[in-house]
Amino acid sequence: MAPSQKVYPRGTVKKIVKAHSNLNISKNADILIFLDYALFMQSLVKEAAIQSKQAGERNIAAWSVKKATPVSNRGVDGFLH
Repeated sequence: MAPSQKVYPRGTVKKIVKAHSNLNISKNADILIFLDYALFMQSLVKEAAIQSKQAGERNIAAWSVKKATPVSNRGVDGFLH
């Protein structure tokens, strides 16, 4: 990967955290927040795919994501709850 290419939007993550908590975050906390977000999204898509397959659908629909959200939230012990 080229040195100028970014893996994730570091500034955006920091702005979102500051807007929601009114706190600055430490040097590498944004990396952990982004990784937690990526793991949550991976889990959500996996569960939504299972819901869609069980219903006989070929694609992931909005209803399958809504149905999968409580399942994906089970493992989340975030500081914002």
